[in-house]
Formats: sequence, structure tokens, C-alpha cells
Amino acid sequence: MADDAPNDDDGQVIVVPGDTSGRYAPPQIDMQALEKRGQAPVRPGGSRPKSGQDAQIGVGGTAEPPSGIPPGCFLGGFGVGGPPGGGRPGGSAFGMRCLPPLPAGPAPAAPAPPPLPTPAELAAQAFEQLRLPLPVPRHSPDVRLPDGGDATIVGENTWVWSDRGVWKPAVQRVQVGPVWAEVTAAPVGMTFNSGTGGSMSCSGPGTPYDRSYGLHAASPDCGFVYTRSSVGRPNDQATAEWAIQWSVSWVGSDGTAEVGGDFPQMSSRATATFAVAEVQALRAN
Repeated sequence: MADDAPNDDDGQVIVVPGDTSGRYAPPQIDMQALEKRGQAPVRPGGSRPKSGQDAQIGVGGTAEPPSGIPPGCFLGGFGVGGPPGGGRPGGSAFGMRCLPPLPAGPAPAAPAPPPLPTPAELAAQAFEQLRLPLPVPRHSPDVRLPDGGDATIVGENTWVWSDRGVWKPAVQRVQVGPVWAEVTAAPVGMTFNSGTGGSMSCSGPGTPYDRSYGLHAASPDCGFVYTRSSVGRPNDQATAEWAIQWSVSWVGSDGTAEVGGDFPQMSSRATATFAVAEVQALRAN
């Protein structure tokens, strides 16, 4: 009994049950006696515990959990005792309960890899990336005029050719995993547009002129004869065009079998500007 307690309180905290059976209310800590003596303990880093009903945790209720409660656990009251009709009396208790962790869900599935392209699709990419070499225009006669310009001569056999260094297949390959495609462009012919209205076709890059062929000899495979001068054209010159025709095909594989096909023919072009002069005009100069 509180009235019978000696005056020299030893500082113990007294736990008082909420009722005699502990069935309806959890035990509570009576802090009033310590508060009256000015010796209520203060929690390190926190405020003084509340007294009376504010300090009680009812059956099934919860309070702000202390920092030491593990995750998934809580404080509160819960029923105890045997099943109905058993020999053990029922009751209630106060303490900490912990719920088992939820089972981990299945790991997210890895995203499916994108589908592989077909050889035909890679061939279309290679075709777009293919770069054809340009012809390098050459002609003879190639007379140097007093103003520093070039000229050929009316009525003379003009030899036309391109440097042979560009006359070779151009190849472009694209591969994704086991799928690949390779596009090949092969030169098959060359056309020459004189710039004065005439043109001709050659089966190859033409033959470079050499004095050993003779002064007025015709080209064996790619020559042209100008029949009028370029006087009256812009700057009194003709702009001639060399164009190489390319046959384009492709082969490829999906990793199991080879396939192939053809693309439309392509052309690469280059121009040269020069005068077409009369022989008497050259002699007059």
C-alpha cells in the first residue's frame, strides 16, 4: 500500500496491474511517486515520459515504437490461453510481437532481346552506306592555251579515259550477330558526254594516250571527235562529263543459309571544262 511505504523510497519503479486478472487492461508504470520527488528519469536525447493515461498502451493499441524495436515488430496487448473449452484459462498479455517477413516475389524477367534483322534489311543498309569512287577525267589532245586553260582540237581524235585506280569493285559489309550482308559494286562501263551535244559509250576506263600510238591515231576503245568549237558557250568552253556505270549485287546469310540479290545500276560522275579550238586559231596565236 502507498500509505504503508517507508519515507526513504529506494527509487524503484512500481508496475501496477490494470486489473486483478490482467484480462482487460495491460500493466502500467506509475511514475507519479517519482515525479513528486523530482526524480523522474529523463530519456537520453528525448522528452520526459508522459504520465497517467498518456503513458498507457491499451489492449490492441500501439504507441510510438522505441528505437530498439526491430523492423516488422510492434508493442501491444494480445490474447493468450488455450482453445475454447480447454483446461487452460484465457487471458491477455502485453509485449512485442514480430510478423514473419513476406516472401520475396519472383525476380523481374529480363527484357527480351530485339529480333535480329534479315540479310535483306542489312543489305539495304549497306547499299545506303556504299560510296562509289568518282572517275578522274583525262583527255588528249590536251593543249595549253596562252591564258593557262586547256583545249582539245576540232576534227582531231580526242582520246578519253579515266585513271584506272578507280576502276575496281567497291564493297560495303554490315553484320549484326550471325546475320550479315555484303554489297559489291563493280564497274561495267563508262559514258562520255562531250558538252557540245555529242556522247559515246566505252566498255572500260579508256586507254591513256601515248606518243607510240602516233600523232593522229584514234583511241582503240574510247575516243571522240569534236566537229565544232566551243566558241559562243559560257567562257568559250565546253564542260564534258565522265560517268562510270556500276553493277550492284549483294550476298548475305542469316547464320544458316546464304541469300542474295541485285540492286539497280548506279553511276558516279565527274566533269572537266576545257576549250575546243580550231587549228587555225591556235596557229594565229
